[in-house]
Amino acid sequence: MRIVALIILAAIMIAAPSLLGDYQTYLLTLTLIWAILALSMGLVLGFVGQINLGQAAFVAISAYTCSILRQRYGVDFWLAAPVALAAVVIIAALVGLLTLRLKGPFFILVMLAFAEITRLVIANWQDVTNGPLGLKGIMPPEPILGLSFETKRSFYFLALVVLAVCLLALWRLVRSRTGRMLIAVREDELLAEFVGIPVMRSKVIGLCIGAFVAGLGGLLLGPFLSILAPSQFTLFASVDMIVMVVVGGVGTLVGPLIGAVFLVYVPEYLSFTSHFRPAMMGALLIIVTLFAPGGLIGLVGVVRGWLMPTPSKSLDAKGEGDHAG
Repeated sequence: MRIVALIILAAIMIAAPSLLGDYQTYLLTLTLIWAILALSMGLVLGFVGQINLGQAAFVAISAYTCSILRQRYGVDFWLAAPVALAAVVIIAALVGLLTLRLKGPFFILVMLAFAEITRLVIANWQDVTNGPLGLKGIMPPEPILGLSFETKRSFYFLALVVLAVCLLALWRLVRSRTGRMLIAVREDELLAEFVGIPVMRSKVIGLCIGAFVAGLGGLLLGPFLSILAPSQFTLFASVDMIVMVVVGGVGTLVGPLIGAVFLVYVPEYLSFTSHFRPAMMGALLIIVTLFAPGGLIGLVGVVRGWLMPTPSKSLDAKGEGDHAG
């Protein structure tokens, strides 16, 4: 049943650009990029168990590194991208080694400081990043294997492939030995350490993988928007990722995707409330946390349980009815 649903969803996603106009294709591509970023936060929040307010910094480092290499040094996108991703993973490993020993709010505060330092460096290093004015005129990736990404439709398929690869890789990861160690550390660090799981190494690996996925989203962000500026990587960017994960469903891979769709399209249709977006995000986070801790994916499970009760429950209900009669 799930395979059939996946095939239908894949067919819809492949056919979508042919059925939609340019603006809707643009919006759908933006959703795909946010879904990649939400997946990266979903891994750190849902499987490593850390609230990371510095995730936007990894996106910024990847996006700026790749774009600077292309614009200032004429490096091909497909050569600049691995360099940018390597830089993100190295920085994530160093930051993780320094910060993941901290517990609770201290880790959150240090990662918030890391994000702000990164943003301020970008904003003030004018000779390299062009400061607050940012980088403009970022071109789509150069053609590869005969494939061009000049049009909105071709770039949509590039983002779709990157999202599919990320989703498949993370699906394999969470079912692997490494994924089980991450979950064990998330549930109880002391018990995990007692049974021989390297807690610190597992958390650093989780943070690095999350940063790598965020970096992939960052690589697409520059060519998609054609402009990068420090104002795109404030605290609110990380908060948006967290809200997407919480609204969609923490601890799942489907949840962040649903959250990205919800939080791109709902504000779009409520564009007259754009000035209140931060307040709306905060209110939505509170409502979901209080009334739907499993997120939208949890609500789907509840509704499915009502519509299709399990045989055991049906028999129990029937037995209770017989006794009552």
